[in-house]
Amino acid sequence: MFEIKFDNLILKSNKNKIINNNIIFLFYGIGCCSDDFKFLFNTLGPRFNLYIVELPGHNGIKYSDSDLYSFSRKIYLFLKKKNIKEITFFAHSLGGIIPIILVKNFIKNKILISNFINYEGNLTKYDTETLTKKTISYRKNDFIRNKFNNLLKKTESSQNRFLSYWSQSLKKTSPSIFYDLSKQCVKLSESNELLNFFKTFFKKKVYIYGEKTQLKVSKYIFGPVRYKIKNSGHFSFFESKLDFSRIFRKLLLKKYK
Repeated sequence: MFEIKFDNLILKSNKNKIINNNIIFLFYGIGCCSDDFKFLFNTLGPRFNLYIVELPGHNGIKYSDSDLYSFSRKIYLFLKKKNIKEITFFAHSLGGIIPIILVKNFIKNKILISNFINYEGNLTKYDTETLTKKTISYRKNDFIRNKFNNLLKKTESSQNRFLSYWSQSLKKTSPSIFYDLSKQCVKLSESNELLNFFKTFFKKKVYIYGEKTQLKVSKYIFGPVRYKIKNSGHFSFFESKLDFSRIFRKLLLKKYK
C-alpha cells in the first residue's frame, strides 16, 4: 500500500503514482479508514488503480478542516493537477455524499464519471437515523467528552463482529470531526437533493445494499439498477472480505446504464 499526499489530502493506493487508466476513487463512511479496505489492493490485480481517500480526522490524520465542501474542492484540485479524465466512484455510507458534492460543485462535466457505485450512501434523511442524527442530538462538548467513548465501548464489546472491527478504526477518529461530519451529513440529507442528483446526473450508477439492512424506504427510489449483497448488512467488507472483493470486482467490470 502506497501513500500519496496533496497538501493535507492523503490517499492510499495500490500504485505509487497516479496512472490515468481504470481509476477508482473509494470514499468510506464515518468512523472507518483506509485500513478497512486495504485487502482490495491484493484482490483487484494490476488492471485497476484504486485510491482510497482518507476522511478529515480519520485514521489518526491531523486534518482540522472538516468542511465537506472544502474537502471536496481539495480532491477536485488534485484530480485537475493529475489531469485525470475519467474516474469511477465507489462510496459507502457518509462517503456517498462526497462524489455528489464533488461533481455538482466542482467537476460538473469536466471529468467523465464512468460509474458511481453507491453502497448504502447517505442519500435520504432516513440514512442518518442510526448514527449521525443521534450523534448531533447531544451537545458537541458532551459528545466529545462522554458519548464518543461510550460509543467506542459499546462497539468494542459488541457481539456483532463487524461492530467490533469498526471500533478499531473508530479509535483512530477525531471525536470532534466525527461530530462535525455528522452534523453536515444530517443537514445535507434532510431534503431529497442528494438522491435526486444521484438519480438524474450520473448516467452509469448502481445502488447496492446488504440483505440484512432494513431500508426505511422502498429500494426502487434509488434507481433502476440495484444490487443486493446476500448475508450481509451495512458492513459487508467486515463480514466477508472474500465475498465483498468478488462483488466489488464484478461491479467494476459490469457496465451499467
